[in-house]
Amino acid sequence: MSLKNKTAVIFGGSGAIGSAAAYALAREGATVYLAARDQARLEHVANRIHAAGGSARLFVFDALDADATLPDVAGIDIVVNATGFMHDQGKRLDALTLSEFRQGFDPFLAAYFNIAKAVAPRMGGERAGTLITVVAPAANMAMPGHLGHIVGCAGTEALTRALAAELGAKNIRVLCVRSHAIADAVQAGSGVGDLFAIKAQAMGITVEQFLEGAAQSTMLNRLPTLEQVADTIAFLASDAAGAITGTKVNMTAGATTI
Repeated sequence: MSLKNKTAVIFGGSGAIGSAAAYALAREGATVYLAARDQARLEHVANRIHAAGGSARLFVFDALDADATLPDVAGIDIVVNATGFMHDQGKRLDALTLSEFRQGFDPFLAAYFNIAKAVAPRMGGERAGTLITVVAPAANMAMPGHLGHIVGCAGTEALTRALAAELGAKNIRVLCVRSHAIADAVQAGSGVGDLFAIKAQAMGITVEQFLEGAAQSTMLNRLPTLEQVADTIAFLASDAAGAITGTKVNMTAGATTI
């Protein structure tokens, strides 16, 4: 699964999932570029990769800015979209405003579109490219109080298929990794910790109890880990997965099967 001589750009590279993916890709030999809005957090991740013997560079990038430009990174082989945005989970239709509803999908789809538009001209051709997005599992779930979130997840998976059809002729594969709540993401500083805290408080339980309940709702009675998600991303980015495109990889431990 060697990624030697590959160049990877991780958007959301300062977050728990993005940084885990960066470590995994660097470990497999890729030169990693970390992109996010907070330079200090990016530097922290880059320093850890350097300390482990990997190669990492960084640049500040706002994925919601349609005019944001990439630095001079030629020949991009791998792109990981691990961006995330705070949104409402819990309010039902009668209490949900239009802006709160839209927050569940607008920033996620805008970031995905802006990232794809920015990187596609520098990918593909003789050097096969792979664009991987991490998505929550709600697309095929029916849960009260998650209107915008469900639409956002379904839209992300639909955009993956649409981009794969459009970019396949350029030798660019497009995939998404559908992950359940990640067991150790909160401890790693993920922004979902704030979201889970709100949901747990509404249920009168702790975040740890909330995650335990989520684990028990899966077929395996456990949640995926950051390492598992990152290793799956590294595999999908490798030549071994070269025939996989336009689909999702289900890492929900059996919570969803469609």
